[in-house]
Amino acid sequence: MEDIETRLGITFEDADLLRSALTHPSYANEHPEDPTEHNERLEFLGDAVLGMIVARTLYQRFPEVPEGRLTEWRAFLVCGPTLSRVAGTIGLGQWLRLGRGEDQTGGREREGNLERAYEAVVGAIYLDQGLEAARAFVRDSLGGELATLETSPDSLNPKGALQELVQQLGEAGDNGSRPEYVLIAETGPDHQRHYEVAVEIDGETLGRGEGASKQQAEKEAATEALVRLRARLDDGDEESRGAARGDGD
Repeated sequence: MEDIETRLGITFEDADLLRSALTHPSYANEHPEDPTEHNERLEFLGDAVLGMIVARTLYQRFPEVPEGRLTEWRAFLVCGPTLSRVAGTIGLGQWLRLGRGEDQTGGREREGNLERAYEAVVGAIYLDQGLEAARAFVRDSLGGELATLETSPDSLNPKGALQELVQQLGEAGDNGSRPEYVLIAETGPDHQRHYEVAVEIDGETLGRGEGASKQQAEKEAATEALVRLRARLDDGDEESRGAARGDGD
């Protein structure tokens, strides 16, 4: 426990809370003699605490951002891929208490396990140290994502940014519609799948992406579509300005 406490920067008064946060149900099932509760209840609590902390942080940090965008950013910051990535950066996987089968099949790197462990740790910190300690941990561990929101928000959630841009075009009478993500190819063995996805708008393919998950491939496709769609808009604006100056004469 001392190693993970050092990594987290927190010394628990009740180390059993931290041990519980790192205990996967598979471990509890294989070790009924161990009184430590598995992490599902702490995950439930941590999910609620995390959502509140992230919502308040966004509200205070981005006073000019409207509610709709804040909701989108909050959803991204507390989603499974984001939390599992942060948990991996912290190194939570190496300290998880897993059943033998779960451990042997890659459980320490599994997205769901890392996401739940992160939320459970937040819940454990909240119970042991209080809300301010939990807030400090969340702000520190999610600091990179929060900083990116200030400099390049679209890179965090390109799918949301693309949807918003398409919606704005529709409201402007530019025939915008909902982006459709189409799976082009799925290859590789079960444990190492590779996906290729295209994003279509009004039947036209505007972006393609590849990745080890459908979500990653869709994000890459959305990023490419954003670049192309904005380039078209910029070209259209330039043509409009040229017409206003009489460049075509």
